[in-house]
Amino acid sequence: MKFLVDILTTFVIGGTFQMNGTVCHKNDLNNIESLQPVTDLSQDNYNVRFYKIDLSVSDSSIYISGSTLIRFEVTVQQTSNIVFDFVDNYKIDSVMTDHTKTDFESDSEKMIVHLSDAGVLGQLIDVEIYYHGRGYTKGNETGIYNRIASGYGSYTWTLSEPFSARNWFPCKQILTDKADSAWVFITTDSTLRAGSNGVLTNTVNLPGGKVRYEWKTRHPIAYYLISMAVGKYDDYSFYVRDSLNGDSIPVVNYIYPESYLQQNKSNIDETANFLIFFSKIYGPYPYADEKYGHCMAPIGGAMEHQTMTTLGDFGYTLVAHELSHQWFGDYVTCSDWQDIWINEGFASYSEYLALEELDSKESAMAWMANAHNFAMQDDSGSVYVPAKDTLNEDRIFDYYLSYKKGAAILHMIREEVGNDEIFFSILRNFLSVYKNKNASSADFKNFLEQKTGRNFDNFFNQWYYGEGYPHLKISWLYKNDSLFIYSLQETSSAKTPLFDLLMPFKIIFADGTDTTLMFRQTSNYQEFSAHLPTTISNLIFDPDQWLLAKIDKFSYITENDTVPRIFTVTPNPVKTELNIWFKDEPSSYDIRLVDISGKIIYTYNSTDRLSVIDIKNFHEGVYILLIIIDNKMYSTKIVKI
Repeated sequence: MKFLVDILTTFVIGGTFQMNGTVCHKNDLNNIESLQPVTDLSQDNYNVRFYKIDLSVSDSSIYISGSTLIRFEVTVQQTSNIVFDFVDNYKIDSVMTDHTKTDFESDSEKMIVHLSDAGVLGQLIDVEIYYHGRGYTKGNETGIYNRIASGYGSYTWTLSEPFSARNWFPCKQILTDKADSAWVFITTDSTLRAGSNGVLTNTVNLPGGKVRYEWKTRHPIAYYLISMAVGKYDDYSFYVRDSLNGDSIPVVNYIYPESYLQQNKSNIDETANFLIFFSKIYGPYPYADEKYGHCMAPIGGAMEHQTMTTLGDFGYTLVAHELSHQWFGDYVTCSDWQDIWINEGFASYSEYLALEELDSKESAMAWMANAHNFAMQDDSGSVYVPAKDTLNEDRIFDYYLSYKKGAAILHMIREEVGNDEIFFSILRNFLSVYKNKNASSADFKNFLEQKTGRNFDNFFNQWYYGEGYPHLKISWLYKNDSLFIYSLQETSSAKTPLFDLLMPFKIIFADGTDTTLMFRQTSNYQEFSAHLPTTISNLIFDPDQWLLAKIDKFSYITENDTVPRIFTVTPNPVKTELNIWFKDEPSSYDIRLVDISGKIIYTYNSTDRLSVIDIKNFHEGVYILLIIIDNKMYSTKIVKI
């Protein structure tokens, strides 16, 4: 009933709405006898099986005309109404159900098709909607676009993610309802080309200088991954031999004409190396029997339309990112926009992997450093998108969180697994289990735990569902053939006061050899030690940039830096007041008092030579007093009596 109320509200306020293929005015309300209360308006009453989109499109306008056929299966005992997502900007010429004209209603974003005969469980029904017009009013550009590519001409293309497929074809905008297959037929001028998903099965010359391009994909596809692009394209295609299964995969590139290929051929050709590499680490390319390809359009960035990405240029990491989406995003699609990490976090990390394997370790590390910098610019949100933000496109596609922090935490999972062969086998098996379906981050976490036999609750609660990142102050001392490391962790968000960290330290010995030690920090303050009889010349924290963490201070403490030389603490044991007296006038310093569990229970900043801490209300026991001054951190134990 709510949908019908919305229609009537729109009618009275806005003046018109569409019904039965005509435009009805508010003065005609009493004459509409066929408008009946509708109760079965859930989109759960059917599953989409097939789309056939058959449109006439030009390169100079977003105006389109034609039809969309939706074949669906009824999933309830009986239903008389089917709800599609479709904007009311288009003039609907007619609606046919199994070749019979059908009544319908529409409001701004939905349309209801009234079935002539009620559909029953398991029945396959075809609804074909004929329409023409433009998908939005001026200033509300979304879904379908037309712009000029400077120096190359005008182009029309679609980009539906996340909620804009309805702006160019009627559909069901629910991620978990993938169509089994889709056809996209585009009629345009014979001087133009039209690109879309799957295989170009036919090119039909039509009267009046027109041509119809008939694209067909027989793989399951999410609504937002269906696409088209029309314009003056050169076709630069080649084949890539997949060494894993012997397939020759077509790579079809619809690119800007004339000089573009000469200037960008090497970048375009890099697609072959990416395709071979991702097939190796993620498993065979899912759409090898169809193609991979690119359609250019004057956009910033790109969109991973299944088998044919739409992009603005052939930047190295951009091409790698969009191609990897064919596995993470297309083959396996996030179950909900809350879990966009399954799409964007994995694709972003694929940029790093491509650089690491195909370019250099140095370029990969530079990429990760940049990703960390972006991620640390946003400490007020989680990678997981809260329910309240699932209609907020800016929040869903937050570059800092969904992309960069998402990649960073996947990198840390790789470190936690500790074995690349196991890590990449987990990714391949995950894709195999959820292929052509949807998966949530909880699904990935559970899968990860099954394959490793480890509990990742803390990791996901802190890094994925939590907020912010750790700030670390680390000091170290080599004394009496032993290494001592002191690590204080504070965080950028009160919502996540602690991160469980696997901390790598590269130790460089005086004889030129080196080794790496791993420690796990499970409290805000922790001390680590290791017996190392060979003299240490240097210590490097996290040399391979595994951790998303900000290093506030990292210092070497010499024997001259012992606590009595810098400050005195009296009395100790102490009952009520603790006095901290600095031998020299300090510029500024930080005080942290930590309980025996490593939790910070007191913080203070001062420039005074004497600080007095009132601890009479503290529990009796042993505490650790930390003083951070002049880029060094000192620790001493005190006893409260």
